[in-house]
Amino acid sequence: MIRLILSAIILAVLAPSPSFGSDKFLDFKKYATQKLLKPFAKDLGGVIGAGTFHTGRSLGFPGVDVGGHFGVQTKPDQENEILKNAKIKTFGIPMVQGEIGLPYSFDVILRGISYEKITLVGGGLRYGLFKWAAVPFAPGVAISGFAHSLTHTDFSLSQLSGNIAVDLAIPVIYPYVGFGVDRSRIKVNRANDASIVDTQVSAQGTRATVGINLKPLPLVYLHGAFTSINGNSGYEGGLGVKF
Repeated sequence: MIRLILSAIILAVLAPSPSFGSDKFLDFKKYATQKLLKPFAKDLGGVIGAGTFHTGRSLGFPGVDVGGHFGVQTKPDQENEILKNAKIKTFGIPMVQGEIGLPYSFDVILRGISYEKITLVGGGLRYGLFKWAAVPFAPGVAISGFAHSLTHTDFSLSQLSGNIAVDLAIPVIYPYVGFGVDRSRIKVNRANDASIVDTQVSAQGTRATVGINLKPLPLVYLHGAFTSINGNSGYEGGLGVKF
């Protein structure tokens, strides 16, 4: 398992660019129908939610964490015919993220990205249920909630995520597991099927994640994980500085 997760970290550093390098949603306008909006929103909401956590601990006041994170789904859901018809396989969303530790075990988190025809902004709060204890193998548990807004030329999507994460303070390698719930609402801006313009549809989904953090240098961390997004395989990762 550790070897597999280390492979995910390598993917986190080397492999995400093909998943983000072009507009994966370019053909939304062409293939969108009323029936296909829900599975599309469910997939997109899941990859936005992926990467929202990589630890079961709050930063602690006055901690700071700045980095880049992403979530990737290795293929569209079976019912997501918008992406399947567009011949899209792997797809995901990268984000730049900043976190600030507050008193009483709270963290405030801001995240976003703008590239191609996509602009995504979001933010959230994390609460550490267990305070940090500098003891080997000490567990940490944190809950978090996020809200995101994504705009694209052809559609817009609002998304809410809730997560619970558990980690272990094992020296060098900090393993973590987590579970998340996503709720997304899509609005059609443009479509070849004029009857669905301005239509809004909601979808819900879940995520389960297992991963590790590595600290190759003081203050620097890498994280990589395998994740199940609504039952579909995916991975997530990131690189950042924490102090």
